[in-house]
Amino acid sequence: MSTYQALYYPFIHFKNDGWVKVAALYWDKLGRIVPYEYVTEDSDTVKALGSFVTTLRPGWVLPEFAQSWVEFVTQHGPKLKAKYALSHRDQWPVLPETERPPRPGGPSGNDPRLGYVFVEKMSEDVYRAMKQSDLCSTDTPRGQWIGMHPRLAWVYMTALAEQLAGERGLRPLTDETRDHLAVSGLSTERLAHALLGSVALVDSKPTPTEIETTLISIAFRSVVPADPAALAVDKVLAFREKYPNERAAFQDAVTSFLGSREWLKSIADPHVLEQRLRDEYEKSWATKLEDLRDKLAEVGIDTVLSCFNLKAVLPAGVVAVAGALAVPLNPIAAGVAGLALGAIPALRDKRKTARQELKASPVSFLYRMEQDLAPKDVWSWIKQKSVQFALGV
Repeated sequence: MSTYQALYYPFIHFKNDGWVKVAALYWDKLGRIVPYEYVTEDSDTVKALGSFVTTLRPGWVLPEFAQSWVEFVTQHGPKLKAKYALSHRDQWPVLPETERPPRPGGPSGNDPRLGYVFVEKMSEDVYRAMKQSDLCSTDTPRGQWIGMHPRLAWVYMTALAEQLAGERGLRPLTDETRDHLAVSGLSTERLAHALLGSVALVDSKPTPTEIETTLISIAFRSVVPADPAALAVDKVLAFREKYPNERAAFQDAVTSFLGSREWLKSIADPHVLEQRLRDEYEKSWATKLEDLRDKLAEVGIDTVLSCFNLKAVLPAGVVAVAGALAVPLNPIAAGVAGLALGAIPALRDKRKTARQELKASPVSFLYRMEQDLAPKDVWSWIKQKSVQFALGV
């Protein structure tokens, strides 16, 4: 069974609040690696998400991680030094702003050409082996940040995250657009492939988590086209609390969706991957979502119009306009009129039918998101609330 708790990498702080909010709509928990000696400067959004964001310590990783890195540096030292020695840094370009750590927490080092790893994330044995090969150094004798070639820092943090995630039953998750490296397993051959390109291993095809996050991004944007990242954090929290069962069912549906489409793993181009996922989404889930909308709308509108005496409380003209638009009226006003006693059994049957339709559909979570989070005009809002009120869903 898949786990739906993730571990964020490569940084301590998140680059974008919107990304974290979208993650909170899908993942059960989102961990991050924070050293004991590091003081976080989280945004109001991250603070508001509370227990959704969890903390893991770099020292929790098993000793085998450090042993693999020391073995790797010892075995490939000359080749690594030829490519990544700090003595060559004058030839390296300045790291693009998009690849630098988030601003909260202050600068990670003094040299903009280097990637940096917090000292607590690297054991003394690993640091010593890399320092001796001129692969890393701190800016000052007792500095907290270890500088190295950006590629080397990226591979190291990817490997650390994959190792710690595997040990803790989590899924490695990043918001970076850089290539996803096949370094899981921490064999020296995989590390050599990632850093030296000298070992013929699996190419840079997408990871299962990358495919999954692309799919859920397509799905979420289809029902909240105004950008789910723009949602207020309190709405995200309320939605999480209201629909945990639907979220769990949707997570299982994602696993099933991708499990029957193993061929997606062979697509290396991310743009092609996104388009094929979009095609599959439209062919499968978009159709199911439309069917679910139609079924619930039909049951809900029929329930409202048959069980409530709208004419008893509203002017004939308003009722006529509502009927012409096929829009049920405000359930509060309808409720004033009261239920016809003879319609109560029918109402119960229709509510049961609605709940069964929702429970059976793999896209009920997307339907809930569309109903609760997508912006609506006044008539759409009235229609939605009327159906929800009548069906009790």
